[in-house]
Amino acid sequence: MTAAELYALLEIELPGDEAMASDRLGVQVEPPSLVISGILTCLEVTDAVLDEAEQRGCNCIVTFHPLIFSPLESLRPFDRVGRCVMRAISSHIAIISVHTTLDAHPEGTNAALAHTLGIKPERPLLPSPRGRLGYGIGIVGRLAEAMPLADLVRMVAERLGTAVRYSVGTRDTIECIALVAGSGASFLDAAIESGADAFITADVKYHTFHRAAGHIALLDTGHFEMEQHVPRVLAQLIERLLARHGIRLGVTASSVRTSPVHVEVPLAIEIESSTTS
Repeated sequence: MTAAELYALLEIELPGDEAMASDRLGVQVEPPSLVISGILTCLEVTDAVLDEAEQRGCNCIVTFHPLIFSPLESLRPFDRVGRCVMRAISSHIAIISVHTTLDAHPEGTNAALAHTLGIKPERPLLPSPRGRLGYGIGIVGRLAEAMPLADLVRMVAERLGTAVRYSVGTRDTIECIALVAGSGASFLDAAIESGADAFITADVKYHTFHRAAGHIALLDTGHFEMEQHVPRVLAQLIERLLARHGIRLGVTASSVRTSPVHVEVPLAIEIESSTTS
């Protein structure tokens, strides 16, 4: 199987027309005459991920975050993208990107995050414009039992292993939650319109917290922390696809922590929950 053939197979479950506009999908690096012998899934390609691929005998990496996003103006060793592209070619490793097509999948990035947080999905925050059942950006769902905002913040921090930045909405008790894994602050208005009590996402700017205050509780849990489960989810999806088509290839989820960001989580956090008008 070639890299192009594998991506064509992936598009059965992860159709390219479900991706966000201007995303970078598909085969990004394909050394000449490459035949895939093993697949490694990862959140993003780094030197450590390439080390892991070589150690595990995987000559194809399926990455969530595209390695090449902006136009390449040069390939130089001091730049991570250029360095990893050159190394992948010289090491005879293909790289395929899926990104927001996995976000849009009904069992993809957001569904797995919802499961981790104990949120039962009810519908996509923004349903597929193509009408595919269950596909879309983000999730609106419910907790098994309503809880105070303070308890929600603690629970999210514990389950994702991170500190949580948040602002208070209109309700102390939270049951209905909208979430978008990764950089989802641009979907704040959709979260408010959904009727959710809280919106969980990442990469939230200070002024976005101001916009949310008094309308919806807004939690920023960190980009990597929301997507750390992606290698496993992606590996499981690929394994199902390969088995369905009678293709025998080893698929391994990367165990490398790729985030360059370090977060110190306090042992105890005093959280005040109050209603704003």
